[in-house]
Amino acid sequence: MLKTLYKGFLFSCLLFTISCTTNQDTSDLIQTIDNRQTESALQIIDHLNNLNEQDSLGLAPIHWAAKRALPQIAKALIKKGCDINLTDTQGYTPLNYAIKADNDEIVHLLLKNGAVVYKKGLSNLSDGPFVDWTENGLYAYYLKHDSLSCKTYMTGKTIARGVNEFKGWDGDTTTYTIRNTKTPKWEFNTQEPIFVLGDIHGQYDRMISNLQAHGVIDKQLKWSWGKGHLVFVGDIFDRGQKVTEALWLIYKLEQEADKAGGKVHISFGNHELMVLNKDNRYIARAYKNLCNNLGLDYNALFHPNSVLGEWLRSKNSMTKINDVLFVHGGISQKQIDSRMSPEEINKLMRQYLISGSNPNNQDKLQQILKSFGPFWYRGYFMDRSQYKKITGQELTPILKALKVSIIVVGHTENDELSASFNGRIIDVNIPLAEDSIPNQALLIEDGKFYSLTEDGNKTLLN
Repeated sequence: MLKTLYKGFLFSCLLFTISCTTNQDTSDLIQTIDNRQTESALQIIDHLNNLNEQDSLGLAPIHWAAKRALPQIAKALIKKGCDINLTDTQGYTPLNYAIKADNDEIVHLLLKNGAVVYKKGLSNLSDGPFVDWTENGLYAYYLKHDSLSCKTYMTGKTIARGVNEFKGWDGDTTTYTIRNTKTPKWEFNTQEPIFVLGDIHGQYDRMISNLQAHGVIDKQLKWSWGKGHLVFVGDIFDRGQKVTEALWLIYKLEQEADKAGGKVHISFGNHELMVLNKDNRYIARAYKNLCNNLGLDYNALFHPNSVLGEWLRSKNSMTKINDVLFVHGGISQKQIDSRMSPEEINKLMRQYLISGSNPNNQDKLQQILKSFGPFWYRGYFMDRSQYKKITGQELTPILKALKVSIIVVGHTENDELSASFNGRIIDVNIPLAEDSIPNQALLIEDGKFYSLTEDGNKTLLN
């Protein structure tokens, strides 16, 4: 009898507990989240129908989960269908609170589900697409800011597994064809013309204008250089506001050139290395605004498993075509003394950008990444605190060691494309951000080197 009564008592307690749970309202849920009582909050979420009720400050449970940095609760709320873009009395969304709490897991969870962030005082901004390789297929997304609604958000979609082509959306009509990344060769011999551009730094429009003026691409931005070679000596990144557009155009032209029998080459610049190594000091203000609003690091857009990030990390630090070496900064005698070949440097830098340094390569990497390394060296043009400007006599053994006659560099700005040391060093870095300085490019044709300007001038350099 007592045993039966005890069982009945337990059953009554259980019914009472369930009744209490189902009768709990949103204020109870908010209180448990505020107190970081995860298990209790999850039980209430299971039985609560109205997950979007807001307190006197306009904060809903999802706001509180973000504010208290509780990803497990945020996941449960989102899974049950809460409104992740509710605004509080100040107009702030849950994503604002997740960013302020510095919780990456909740930030990315909200973004993946279409969250926006509130931000006043910005003009309309859009950047992308960025594309990631995933087990379900390609995932493409844009970062956007809508000035009318004062919202910054990410919009994305998964491209079906096995599909490698998609068309942009929300005003982007470009068709993107994605292909598997291959490690390029670094040495070439050709009788075809070679067109060379210096540091782009996000100046996409001037890059297009230059390429079209000399017949490298047509009015539809398609490859029209035949079997010719197009060379970029680095620094596509930073400063300008159309880095993404420039990268995608180069990505596309590389495919079109291959089909036509031509080639597109990119050498790493110091700014590629900076961004891929999480140094975002020089990115344009528009990118800073978008990424800061969303709690993202700009470099994270180019992580190793993204299409552009993987593609960039496959590139060479220097390329040799015929007897010409193309490198961003230059090759110093100290670099020669390190006894690392260009091929070894190319391989080591690819490894470094994918997996970082290790005890086996740390000493060599330090030699490459220092001020006299190929990405930072300016010794062909000026004295620096770490070295003196090189002399013609000192240049000769460098060229001999590299087995080249001429080195083409960017990195150091000049108002005019110039040849020095009797044509053995050519600098192609024209500051494109300065509209008053004419667009210029280098053409190598039939063994001769020409400076080209957009208005049709063609000047022999050697």
